[in-house]
Amino acid sequence: MKAKAVLCIAAVLALSLIFSSCDSAEIIRPVESLLSPPLYHEEYEELVEAFRESVSKDVVFCTPQEGEHRSAIVVEDIDSDGETEALIFYRDSADSSVARMHYFNVIDGEWVSRGDFNGYGNEIKKTVITDMDGDGNSELIIIWSVSGVSSGNIMSVYRTSYDFDNYKEVSNEMCTVCEVADMDGDSKEEIFYMNQVTVSGISQRYARAIKLSGDAVVLMGEAKVDPNISSYTSVKTEKASGDSPLKFYVDALKGESQMITELVYWDSGKSELCAPFLDAETMSNSATLRYEPIASADVNNDGVIDIPVQNKLLGEEPDSGDVYVTEWINYSDNTAETVLNSLVNYADGYMIQLDENEIKNTGVRNYTAQNCWVIYKTDNKGKSLSELYSVLKIPSDRWDNEDFKEYIPVIERDDGVICAYITQSGADIGINSDYITGRITRTP
Repeated sequence: MKAKAVLCIAAVLALSLIFSSCDSAEIIRPVESLLSPPLYHEEYEELVEAFRESVSKDVVFCTPQEGEHRSAIVVEDIDSDGETEALIFYRDSADSSVARMHYFNVIDGEWVSRGDFNGYGNEIKKTVITDMDGDGNSELIIIWSVSGVSSGNIMSVYRTSYDFDNYKEVSNEMCTVCEVADMDGDSKEEIFYMNQVTVSGISQRYARAIKLSGDAVVLMGEAKVDPNISSYTSVKTEKASGDSPLKFYVDALKGESQMITELVYWDSGKSELCAPFLDAETMSNSATLRYEPIASADVNNDGVIDIPVQNKLLGEEPDSGDVYVTEWINYSDNTAETVLNSLVNYADGYMIQLDENEIKNTGVRNYTAQNCWVIYKTDNKGKSLSELYSVLKIPSDRWDNEDFKEYIPVIERDDGVICAYITQSGADIGINSDYITGRITRTP
């Protein structure tokens, strides 16, 4: 395919929105100017007026950044007494650096202020309302965050009583990620979170689980995780099924582009929190290391999260750019099983699935500047035998060019088309349009 490879490269060669959760422009104004969602609806006009009477009019609404509740005003029956309560997140003024939480309930048909809490950051990261102990009264879990500080989240747990009078903070913990779920199968929800502890200049990260017991929060268990990360990027939850416990998959960056996944779950038999990928000797998680920031995902649609692990592909041209075999593994019963092998083009948003035999005799030339990969067949020592097909990204406005009429469109994107060209050598071994469209998919 030398001529066509050159042609595809030559043809290609011819070719933010930033949101602030506490915006200074959201100072409270007359009600008629604040009716657009997600702040509140017209039915809460009396609540807003009551709020204005209880605090200074010069306040800024703070909208939670994540989670189910994405409004600065949350209205629902929090304590299960048949009456509606409300939470309002705000700052005293545009100059204030501390977010606050104000709460109301309804007495004799009117909104009545019942208290105000000073927060621990200038933004609200997430709000969770859930009954952790099954007594009919919901607890409030508020994650306060400081702008620009990825590890500066503080988790507060507030416990309520039936009459909403004894509303108090019962826990306050530093955290980086936080999720709420029934971890131990007792039909009550626990809090899973991760934090960083530094002792005598040595930093260590922990995964922890806590639960509500009476009027206190108690530690269920903790497990050490890799301390050598720069940030956590996402948390996915896999529900318990049969003998398999509920699992948390936490993707984390190591440096600017390397990534790992921490797997954390509660082992009911041992009554302990487990994080099986940490090597106790190296204090590092190398079992899930990949060299590109590829997130964990259910790649084979079986309802189970798969973890990508990378190894460099065998090939004879190291200067053409690194391409890795991404092995997607499923971890269960202390055993890792490979469910899929692929080549992931992270930059262009596609991956090529390979079977075991293909991995042994496949090489890739990565022409980064031209958004082009050339897939070729190798011998058992990695020496190139013949080019099979190329995959490239063509800008949308160039796709109708005559130069690409022999290319197979695979994925249409807003910024271009992912397409492929099959060489005669590829066609001779059975590679056709069905093979290409069946093997090349979007990245998960």
